[in-house]
Amino acid sequence: MKLASIALLVMVALLAGCGGSEGGDSRSPDKPSKEKTEQKNEASGGPKEMNVREMVGQMFVVSVGGTEPDYYIEKMVRERNIGGVLLFGYNMKSEEQVKALTSSLQKLSMETVPSVPLFVGVDQEGGEVASAPWVATQPAAAEVGGRGDPAEARAVAEEIGADLLKAGVNTDFAPVADTGFGAAIGTRAFGEDPALVSPMVKASVEGFDAAGVVASAKHFPNHGPAQSDSHVSLPVVEHDAATIESYDLPPFRAAVEAGVPMVMVGHLIYPAIDPEKPASLSPKAIGMLREDLDFGGVVVTDDLAMEGANGGEPPARAAVEAVKAGADLLIISSPPEEQAAAYDAVVKAVESGEIPEERIKKSVERLLKVKERYGLYGTGEH
Repeated sequence: MKLASIALLVMVALLAGCGGSEGGDSRSPDKPSKEKTEQKNEASGGPKEMNVREMVGQMFVVSVGGTEPDYYIEKMVRERNIGGVLLFGYNMKSEEQVKALTSSLQKLSMETVPSVPLFVGVDQEGGEVASAPWVATQPAAAEVGGRGDPAEARAVAEEIGADLLKAGVNTDFAPVADTGFGAAIGTRAFGEDPALVSPMVKASVEGFDAAGVVASAKHFPNHGPAQSDSHVSLPVVEHDAATIESYDLPPFRAAVEAGVPMVMVGHLIYPAIDPEKPASLSPKAIGMLREDLDFGGVVVTDDLAMEGANGGEPPARAAVEAVKAGADLLIISSPPEEQAAAYDAVVKAVESGEIPEERIKKSVERLLKVKERYGLYGTGEH
């Protein structure tokens, strides 16, 4: 009887342990527990276990040269511990090829101390911005917004996310949370009324989350009204504080309330927020996102290779300024030598004291929390 009782207790304990992931959404803000996250971070080289170079590397998402891993991207993974890669159309020829590419990079990252999985990101919005050839064609946001049904927006996002995951793409820099059809946005926005855009953005965030894909609402505080394209210029949006609050911010607030894991800050100046710096490099703009919108997730920059961020110069200085402003994740699609130089510049700024080490520790904590929340630590094990 005593042995039978012990066996029964062991069986109950095992069943309780196996059932932990079944009783709700593992990506909810309250899961995983703090203790489990700390254990995962310690096992995988969390901030406490990483040196400065490793922590800085986690803050970079860089482009890849081709359809297979090359010397440069492998070196960025092995020697600089980058946090992720961004894939463009020229990197993606088929589901099978992209799966081989992402699997190879994830394997290398997990085999390289401190063994942290990569964000593998794309810009897959639907409509014209859709470069992953195996993902089912989806309507542009403006078309979805025109029908006014948040359920459709959610379904589109969930389908995109599910398709992306088939090839190991775990991050989509979407949805567009901008209000307005201005330069560089057009049909990428759901509409011109924040009362319409907000529920659409919320639904999209929920759809990506349901698919298990990391989403990023963009381009804070709002690229919709801009009359020039931040890829080739630095737009200025002359909205006063009241307009920013009532017109620009509501969709981003909706995204935050929906639990969006990332918000992308844009390369545009709002003089009412910061008359000197684009939002991506502005402590005031990122402070607004953190404090006014109560966003505790990952702040990611738009591509620092863009003119609006770097003024036509290599992105090294913009990378330092973005981190000083409070950004957690830096996207850089510049040539490999410029990616490396930007990384070196941030490392130097931390080592010199220009950027406090505690500042980057907080960013890495946020990044690892998202990677854990979306199950990325299992990526390199298959």
